[in-house]
Amino acid sequence: MNQLIIDPHIHSKYSRDATTHPRDIIKKSRSIGLDAIAIADHNSIRGSKVGIEESKGIDDFIVIPAMEISTSRGHIVALGIEEEIKPKLSPEETIEKIRDMGGIAIAPHPFVRYREGLCDKIKDLDVDAMETLNSRYIFGYSNWKAKNLAEERGIPQIGASDAHFLGAIGSCVTEVEADFSIDSILKGILSGKTSVFGDRTPLPLILKEVINKKIKKI
Repeated sequence: MNQLIIDPHIHSKYSRDATTHPRDIIKKSRSIGLDAIAIADHNSIRGSKVGIEESKGIDDFIVIPAMEISTSRGHIVALGIEEEIKPKLSPEETIEKIRDMGGIAIAPHPFVRYREGLCDKIKDLDVDAMETLNSRYIFGYSNWKAKNLAEERGIPQIGASDAHFLGAIGSCVTEVEADFSIDSILKGILSGKTSVFGDRTPLPLILKEVINKKIKKI
């Protein structure tokens, strides 16, 4: 078994609120020493598929197929799926479909209401893992709440950048005990053999992203 460093929640241009091509995400991720990533675009698996194609022939790097699904009660990140899951299903239906495809269901930023976290719903939802260190924060209170809940319920913990631009990739990551394969990484997460570490995305970068989004809407 190896100790792999992964960033399991990154957005590409196939999310409406990001602009980076999967090719550049892979290049950046490798340059900072990541072993694996998941390109988890909003309600689309296309970024993952493109990323997997772009990474063919690279022996020391893994792109995990993924997407971030908008359920009727908040977001769920699916890792290890091969087909898109439609949005607006209930969280329970979404998790069932993820598992039917052999994937795992992760609660991203669960206590951040304005980013469509599952919030109160997460307390009784059977997720496979929980983001307890998401780099897009100001004070970190929501991460603290997620960590406490994960420890209380024995839910495996995930750290992720939730990057929407290159400079944020790897801000928060997960160390997982696994062999160098998608299946082994998923099993490592499920078994709770994870450690999370990292820091906040620099505030100037977040501010720049917010401004760019406003301009894009105009």
